[in-house]
Amino acid sequence: MRSPASIVIPLCSAVGYTFAAMALKRAMDGGHPWRVLFIVNLIGAVLFQTWLLHGGEAFTSTNVLHAMLAGTAFFIGQVFTFIAISRGDISIATPVLGTKVIFVALLVFVTGGEELGWKLWVATFLTTLALALLGGEWRANRDRLLVSVGFAFLASIAFAATDVMQQLWVRDFGFGHFAPVMFATVGGLSFTLIPFFSAPLREMPRPMVVWAFGGGTLLTIQAMGIAYCIAVYHEVTVTNVLYNTRGLWSVALVWVVGHWFANAEKQVGSGIMTRRLIGALILLAAVYLSLT
Repeated sequence: MRSPASIVIPLCSAVGYTFAAMALKRAMDGGHPWRVLFIVNLIGAVLFQTWLLHGGEAFTSTNVLHAMLAGTAFFIGQVFTFIAISRGDISIATPVLGTKVIFVALLVFVTGGEELGWKLWVATFLTTLALALLGGEWRANRDRLLVSVGFAFLASIAFAATDVMQQLWVRDFGFGHFAPVMFATVGGLSFTLIPFFSAPLREMPRPMVVWAFGGGTLLTIQAMGIAYCIAVYHEVTVTNVLYNTRGLWSVALVWVVGHWFANAEKQVGSGIMTRRLIGALILLAAVYLSLT
């Protein structure tokens, strides 16, 4: 029988991601994407060390290498995501990131890590279709459109590989050891971003620092929830389908509280909002299928 926590945690993480994304977009509006990513990743590296208290298996070279590989894949996904958002349109990049669900499903099937029934396959593709419909205004500048779609697509592949690595290897190391090593790797790799800073970190405007720390902390907490579900409940595809309800929350929260983050996406018009509503309904159908 499925644990209620395996349902509640991904749904809460989906809401948390939406708030974190709006805060980080606000921080990057100041033109500081790599400094924002540096701050976000260091927050994650520090907070994930608390899982060492949970304990785990032995720190063998194989276990550490596996966690470092997962961390490297996650870092690459983060870089591609920030490029897509900072140089493109977030309302286009975010739905494209939903294609991760398809890559996860394919990877776990190929590696034999999970049996996928027809309902999960249908739910996976419905989720991707819904996220596309939940996207923002597509009549965008061509160059920005290509950057948004291209780099978000690459990020999806990297994040899917991260999820599958966790499901395959975390049992041997234990989540309490795997996660800290994985995110310590992300933190360490983040120092390679320093040469790309537009200015020293200390010169970053204080309001942008506050948005970056707030968004980074919330992003890390929700990431902990997703990583924990994948590691403990071993239902990587179901977890991702539930997590992708963030598309639904993004429509609702941007409409209601988006102005708190200087977000004006709710002004896209009735046509776009109708399409987003259709996408939200399809997403609910996908969630229902995954749970049955």
